[in-house]
Formats: sequence, C-alpha cells, structure tokens
Amino acid sequence: MRVLWLGTGFLALAALVWGGYEVSVPAVVLNLAVGLSFIGAGVEAADRRPDSFSGRLMIGVGLAWFVRLAGAIENDVAFAVGVATKTLYLAVLGHLLVTYPTGRITSRWQRVVVSVAYLLTVPVNVGYLLVAPFDGPQNIVVIREVQYQGVPMVAVVVMVCAIVLFAALVARMITRWLRSGSVARRELGPVVWGGAAIVLTTVVTYVAALAGLPPGVQVPLQWSTEVALVVWPLALLYGLLRARLDRSAVGELAVSLGAGLPGDLRSVLARTLHDPTLEIVYGEVSTSRGVTYLEAGGTRLAALVHDPALDPAFVRAVAASAALAVQNEQRARRIVEAADEARRQVERDLHDGAQQRLVSVLLTLKLAENSPELLAAAREELGRALDDLRELAHGIYPVLLTDAGLGPALQSLVERSAIPAVLVGVPDERLSPVAERTCYFVLAEALTNAAKHSRAREVKIEVSCADGLVTVEVSDNGVGGVAELRGLDDRVAALGGRLTVHSPVGEGTTVRAEFSDPRR
Repeated sequence: MRVLWLGTGFLALAALVWGGYEVSVPAVVLNLAVGLSFIGAGVEAADRRPDSFSGRLMIGVGLAWFVRLAGAIENDVAFAVGVATKTLYLAVLGHLLVTYPTGRITSRWQRVVVSVAYLLTVPVNVGYLLVAPFDGPQNIVVIREVQYQGVPMVAVVVMVCAIVLFAALVARMITRWLRSGSVARRELGPVVWGGAAIVLTTVVTYVAALAGLPPGVQVPLQWSTEVALVVWPLALLYGLLRARLDRSAVGELAVSLGAGLPGDLRSVLARTLHDPTLEIVYGEVSTSRGVTYLEAGGTRLAALVHDPALDPAFVRAVAASAALAVQNEQRARRIVEAADEARRQVERDLHDGAQQRLVSVLLTLKLAENSPELLAAAREELGRALDDLRELAHGIYPVLLTDAGLGPALQSLVERSAIPAVLVGVPDERLSPVAERTCYFVLAEALTNAAKHSRAREVKIEVSCADGLVTVEVSDNGVGGVAELRGLDDRVAALGGRLTVHSPVGEGTTVRAEFSDPRR
C-alpha cells in the first residue's frame, strides 16, 4: 500500500512536470497534495479499520484524481483519458460520503445516489468526446482563466443534475449528523462538515459556470475546491488520531482506577468513552442500546449500557479496566468483612466456651472450700477451659506453624479434622512465612468447607513447591456441586495467585491453589 502511495505520486508528478505543458509550481503542488492526501489517509484508514471499505474508497478518490492528470500530457490518447475521467473522483467521493463509515451500500437510497453519480461522470464524459469537435489536445487539468463562449446544452443538463444531486447529498449528510447521538456526531463531525465543504464549493463552481461569471471569479472558486479536497482527508486523519488518543486514555483510566474506585465511577467512564448517556447496571439488563459486561474471573460484576455507535474494542478495553477495579474493591471489602466476622467469631467462642467454663470454675471454687469432690470438678473444668483456649488460639494463629514448619502444622490440622484426612505430600524445605500461612489457612478453610458441605468419607491434601511456584490441592470424594469459595479465592489472589474449584455434582470436589513464594 505504501508503494501505491509513492508510485502514483511519482507518475502524477511526471505527468505534470514532463507532460509537455507549462504547469506552475503551485498547480503541481496542489494537484499532488490532493491525490496523495486521499491515498495516504485511505491507507491509514484501511490499516486501522480493516472491517470498513471507507479506506479503500478514499484510495479510490486519490487514484481517480491522479488518473485525470493524464490530461496534463500533450497527447491525443492522454487527452481523451483525461476528459473521460475528469470528474470520476467526484463520483467516488460521493460514494464515500454516502456510505461512511462502513463504505458499504445498505439502502436503496444509497444505491440510487451512487449509481447516478457514476453515470454523470465517465459515461457523460465519453459521450462528450464522441460528439464534440476535436481541435487537438489541450491541458484540461491546470486551472487558468479561459474565456467561455457559452455552455453547451448537454453540459447545462449535466451540471444541473449534478447540482441537484450534490444538494441532496449535503442535506442528507447534515440531517444524518443532526439525528445521530453524541458519540456518532463526534465520529461523523470531521467527515460530514469536511465533505459538505467540498460538495458546496463544487456546487458553487458549477453555478458560477452556469451563470456565466467572469473567469476572474470562477478560477478562485476552482482553487478553493482543490484546497478543500486537500484539507478533508487531513480532517479524517485527525479523527483517526483522535481515536488512537481515546485508546491511550484506557491506560490512564487503569492507572487512576488502580488507586481505588472513584466516588462516581459512571462519570469517569462516561468521560473516557465520551458518552454522557452511559449507565452502569448491577443486575439484569434489558435494552436495545449497546451492552458490554464487566467480567473478572468468569464472574459477571456489572454491565455498561452505552451508545451502540461506540467502537466495541474501545468499550471492551475500558470495561476490562473497570472490571478489575470493581473486583479489587469487592475483594478488599470481602477481606474486611471476613476479618470482622472472624473477630465476632472469636468473641462468641470466648463468651460461649472458655469464658463460661472459667466462670463455672470460679463459682465451683467458692463452693468447694470444704468439698474435695468440688475441687476435683473445678480442676477438670479448668482443664477443659485451657483446652478450649488452646483450640481457639490455634485457630487464630498456629504457633506450631512458626516453630516447627508447615509439615507438622498440617499434620496437626489433619489429626483434628472433623472428617478423615490424609496428608499426601508436603515440601521438605521451609517456605517463606507468608507462603506457609497461606497454605495453612487455605487448607484449614477447605477442610472446614468439606466437613460442612461435602459429606465426604475422606479428604486428601497435598502441598508442593517447584521453581518457586507453590501448589496446594485438597480433594474429597463427597457430593460435589461447589460453585466458588470466595474466602479462599481472595486469600490466594492477595499473592497474585489463582484458585480453581473443580466440583462436578456427585464426583467430589478438588480445590487447587497456585501462587508464587515471595521469597523465591
């Protein structure tokens, strides 16, 4: 595609400079600029939006503009080619404007407009060549003052038809822009207003020719048309670059959301997507508008309801950043809630267990001043209270884990399990304290869940470490059907790890956690 841009530009330059006619430097520069700007912008558009034909149509406008430059060559055949294709670029331009941004004809109105536009160009021009007297080749490309002897009737009819067609096209473009939403307006703005400027300058030029205005007036109008043709592709490139800047804003959004969810997440996302109508829905969605879901780890967190004209890839990138932030916020909230619940559980255990036993011991001692039997009962109750305190302290943080390591701590956990448990394997070497704590509490919680819900006859536990990757696996032969384990997932995710639960109904449950040992 780049070769096309350079090759056609060189051929056009050769026709203008070495074609045999004298061509001014401004005319050379302007003619090259029109064709190269359309082809260059078309190549970029085709690369950025391969799903759209608009880029190819822009390339077509540039090529049609360069083909007409054959009229700058002092040769009969080149003259005929130049006359036949002189207005072809206008038909391709109309095709582009009518079908933008898809570049595809999707309605009868579009098909009629495009067909009429092409019929008014090459076929009419070829007919003119066949019926008009031929006085030898002449430069039909360079704009210059020429004294017109009157406009032929056929040309009048063609110009009137072209003016009507162009006026309808401009009206349609502006109406479409007015009826579009804010997102579509932002995308269509450069195309609609730039295209309208080109079409209007062309219409004014045709009207000036029909009105018989002096050449000193018509020439500046023709120059203004070519200047507008140079600027319009640049406006489209601006739109493409703006779309790239929009995508770069996703990175800034991710950084800002990394510091925590803002007070008004909807406003932040609406500004990033340039869609003031954006909504965030937590629950079922039923709408004809565009919907993009915030998902993390296969879990649907919320939905973005947005203007359907937004680029789907752009919305998905924004949704991914927002989903990660929402997931982290929910995970932090669950960790805080779990910590609060753990403190409440400790308080209940102390109140209902050890505290009651100690109160009972105190009352028994008061009554046991002259009763050996009551003293013996107090000793027994005090022993039970101490056992309860040790059990409670072991659940809060096992001293054995710090003193002896992961193996003995897990063996103690297995011995106290409510259902039969087997420790299949454990690393021989010590892991980092945070890795050992994670292994211990993941296994403790998995055993607790299995005892409460699995109805299993046996649980197997295995811990391994290879190349710094710690793997914890707990499998039982229970009823299965476990969907997720939020507490375990949050704890493993805190180390950047991953927790998977495989629990087909009737086939048991396997909980597998993988995370990196921070020390390694």
